[in-house]
Amino acid sequence: MAEHFIGKYEVEYKFRIQGHEAILQRLRSLGATEFVANNQETDTYFDRAGSPLVHRDISMSVRSMEPSGIKLWIVKGPGNDRCEAVKVESVDKTHSMLKTLGYQAAFSITKTRSIYFLGQFHITLDRVSELGDYAEIAVMTDDKYRLDDLKAGCLELGEKLGLGRSDIESRSYRQLLGY
Repeated sequence: MAEHFIGKYEVEYKFRIQGHEAILQRLRSLGATEFVANNQETDTYFDRAGSPLVHRDISMSVRSMEPSGIKLWIVKGPGNDRCEAVKVESVDKTHSMLKTLGYQAAFSITKTRSIYFLGQFHITLDRVSELGDYAEIAVMTDDKYRLDDLKAGCLELGEKLGLGRSDIESRSYRQLLGY
């Protein structure tokens, strides 16, 4: 199942939804596999005051998920398709190391997250208290030449799950929260 998160490119569509139940029912009927359910996830974003990563279209965060115990260091960008993550043993140690390198915690986002696998795709159901409910359909790859086909596949799966193109939210949670 970890193969779902391998690659340096990520195709991802985020859809604004009204609750998770209808999508959960469709996922179950299509035979999706549950990876984690109702985890409390905290993403702490790091940046430098004098040279913000956001000006280079990059974000860097450290993620902690409980009760699954998943801990990740994530760098997205430059651009929308680039995304790499690595498991870390200690969130506190990773925070300390980033601070030693001159980065500071800029803000945190907390959400309730469930992740399901269906074929090559992972479907994430999020509840962000300040923003509402979202579903993300994503797939990772190392092959940048597959991106267009994978984008089409994500949109096709979205249709099967009852998610319309008019529901797509192109902004990140960071942007939606004004950070």
